Formats: sequence, C-alpha cells, structure tokens
Amino acid sequence: MSKSVPHLFADVTALLEDLHGVAVEGQRRDNPPEVQLALAASLRPGIVRLDKALIAIGAGVGKKL
Repeated sequence: MSKSVPHLFADVTALLEDLHGVAVEGQRRDNPPEVQLALAASLRPGIVRLDKALIAIGAGVGKKL
C-alpha cells in the first residue's frame, strides 16, 4: 500500500527540516574542513530521498514530475 499524497508531503517537510539543520550547521565559521565535508556529504542522500518523495507525489496525483 502506498502512502497518501498528504503523508508524502509530511515526509517532504521532515526531510527539508533535516536538510535545513545540516545546512545551518554548515554555516558555522569555526567548522574544520573535515566537518564541512561530512556535512556536505550528509546532504546528498537527503536530497536523493527528497527527490524520490517528490516523484512519489507526482505518481500519487497521476502526473510525472
């Protein structure tokens, strides 16, 4: 059973909140380069999950995104 479109939007909201937190942490001036790289690397899978959720929303309304 697939998720409803409103549930998928809730998933998108949660993913955006997570990505926002990482992006804010990356703005700290005192982060060493290895932390900046780790933060950047942690954004990539979140963006992929976000893309998949958006594709699922499109499928849920019968349109391809």
